[in-house]
Amino acid sequence: MKWVKGEEWINETMEEVFTRDSARATPVKGKADIEDDQETVLDITAPHVPYDDTGRRTYEKICQKLDVVPSSKILRKLAESPSIDIRHYGLGPKGTMAVSVALVINSTVTTLNISGNNIDKTGILYIQRMMEENITITDLDVSDNHLKTFGAKAIGMMLQDNKGIRRLSIAGNEFTDLDATFLTKEIEIHPTLDYLDISRNGFGDIAAPFFEKMISENNNMTELNISWNQFRVPGAKCLARGLKDNMKLKLVNASWNGIDDEGALAFSDCLSNNAVLTELDISCSRIGDKGYAQVMRAFKKNEDLEVLRIGKNNIKEETVKLSIDLLKEITTLKLVLLDLSDVMLGASVVKELESLEEVHPNLEVVHGYTDSYGKRKMAGFADLGEEALWIIKEFIEEKDLTVAKLFAEFDEDGSNSVDYDEFRQGIKQAKIPLSSSQVDALINFIDMDGDGDIDFSELVLKMKEITKKRKEEDEQRAAEARKRR
Repeated sequence: MKWVKGEEWINETMEEVFTRDSARATPVKGKADIEDDQETVLDITAPHVPYDDTGRRTYEKICQKLDVVPSSKILRKLAESPSIDIRHYGLGPKGTMAVSVALVINSTVTTLNISGNNIDKTGILYIQRMMEENITITDLDVSDNHLKTFGAKAIGMMLQDNKGIRRLSIAGNEFTDLDATFLTKEIEIHPTLDYLDISRNGFGDIAAPFFEKMISENNNMTELNISWNQFRVPGAKCLARGLKDNMKLKLVNASWNGIDDEGALAFSDCLSNNAVLTELDISCSRIGDKGYAQVMRAFKKNEDLEVLRIGKNNIKEETVKLSIDLLKEITTLKLVLLDLSDVMLGASVVKELESLEEVHPNLEVVHGYTDSYGKRKMAGFADLGEEALWIIKEFIEEKDLTVAKLFAEFDEDGSNSVDYDEFRQGIKQAKIPLSSSQVDALINFIDMDGDGDIDFSELVLKMKEITKKRKEEDEQRAAEARKRR
């Protein structure tokens, strides 16, 4: 197996470790033969050094060679734990190499989380080479390492060589449509991969046909997180067709994509024909009343889905009421959670939900403004303002703008500050789909110092704040899904 080319000294250093440790475990040959009856004297001048199957000694020596400070946490984990979690540990490429070489020797570690370490191109080379040799690690997380195209190639080659990995997280690595071919083919035919997280990347409609084939042909994977990418209607249709043919996937997270009503119709067709899927997340995907209604009609045929997350979409309470009437008519429903987070329902519809409980006592319907996916809270100006700001963020992404460029259209005098009237007028002229009440809430949410003006810095800070919050919510939701598996 030819691994991705890097600096020669990487290969030489790792080969040096392999050769040295193999030699320790093999009797020395080439000595003069000794007669069986010849008396021998045991030479005890050189103490015997036992073989280090933890990799600790190797890790310390590589750190010394690379001028890297050894981590006491890593040393302890190598000796005592089957799991090494060193996310956001600041390893960099050299620190990654030291860990990788040690894990070639180690025979007990099964889980490695090295996300958020800025391992760069050379770092993923070490991980790739290590995984070619390692036969114990089955759970690998290399998310948030800016791996880009080079990393996609390395991961694809790693999957080609390592047939034992069961869980792989490669989220947030700035992969694009052009990188899909390096990954999807190897994932499609991998014999043991059970869980895949490729969220928070830049995959879109161009890559969608590759993902359709990967999903439809894969016969092993049970959980897929493809959220926070750039799939729109054509891409959503591809994903839905792949799911329709798949006979293994149980949990799919396709949220935070531009599925729209047409894409929701494709997912409805998928649910009507898929008898395996137990959880589907298509929340915050620009789905309206028509798309929601189509998805809910699928329950007339689907008797297996247990969790549907379709909140944070533009769904009116009248449409929700019609779906409640539909669910009352279905007697074989397995649904236990219908997540309509941030969909506001009036008192009459809430009363209808109470009557639905009589027909399906195990069904929980989450609605209204929520914080951590299910914990209800009262809607306030901050909540409405946050939602309005998120709509602006989506508008900026869809129109291929930047925050600075949008704000410049509001700020005619270039002062990096606009008053409330200028802000309202700017929203209107840009044709951002916000109501007057949403704009009022947004102003209150953004203007932190209450000086009557919206500063550019305030807008940027609030945008970063809600992006971080939504990311944490997504991670929490993924954790909850794993607990239910």
